[in-house]
Amino acid sequence: MTFSFDHNFPLRPIELYQTAIQMMYDLAQQDYTEVIHMEDSKELGNYNVLILFVNTQVSTAPDQLRVMHCVAALYRAILVMTDGLMFCQMRSQLAIGLTDIGGLSIMALDDAAIAGTNTTNTDLINDTDVTSKSPSNRILGPSRGQIKDPENPSFVINFHFFGKPITSKEVSLAVLEGLAAAAPHPKTMGCKELEVVSPTGGCAIFVGGVASHHAFTYQWATRALKLLYQQIVVPQKNFGDLYLDLRFDGQTFGELRMLRIVDEKNSSDVVTNER
Repeated sequence: MTFSFDHNFPLRPIELYQTAIQMMYDLAQQDYTEVIHMEDSKELGNYNVLILFVNTQVSTAPDQLRVMHCVAALYRAILVMTDGLMFCQMRSQLAIGLTDIGGLSIMALDDAAIAGTNTTNTDLINDTDVTSKSPSNRILGPSRGQIKDPENPSFVINFHFFGKPITSKEVSLAVLEGLAAAAPHPKTMGCKELEVVSPTGGCAIFVGGVASHHAFTYQWATRALKLLYQQIVVPQKNFGDLYLDLRFDGQTFGELRMLRIVDEKNSSDVVTNER
């Protein structure tokens, strides 16, 4: 992949992460080898970011843009933008060998809305620079609570914040990592355990099923990751060690733990949780 950036059109990092996570979730619901016909795009209300994949091949060509290529390309693009603090309009050509199969564009929907955008701030609370490794204690929302899946009220999540705070950047990247790791698996396959660490190494997520008459599949694992981000941590501006009790029809059938990884003197220690 090659990238081109246009710093004249900056993007707000948290809006980029929100839209990328929704796009990655949508990709993870499709068959991993499915062809992307024509184009696939994602934008979220109230966020000034558009993510667009375009298939440049004719339908009869042997090499086609597929879901697997989009997952890898989106994941790589977000990491490059984060590592280089290049939160701005971006375009990339996607290829198999020497054959161009499509393109990825990440851009602002409204150029007039980007004036004054801080392109190095991924923190929702304190304008903390993305290079910060020591998040302040920013537990603002309730330490315990419950949400229902707005699309399926039978799926209920009880959440409990505890322990150490985590930067919103680390949480965002860990959720993106989890969705990308889940994408190759069929959605009807049982998810016994999915473990991921954010690419920058500051946050770990563990999600999996428990003994229950209702199967905990990758469909539910990815749904839990999406709701963790969109319905709990972002709306509450609450980022920290977190335990989720995942229930269907009143019975626990899965659980999720999100933990800060503490790096001291080049050794990593994952803080554990007891229910």
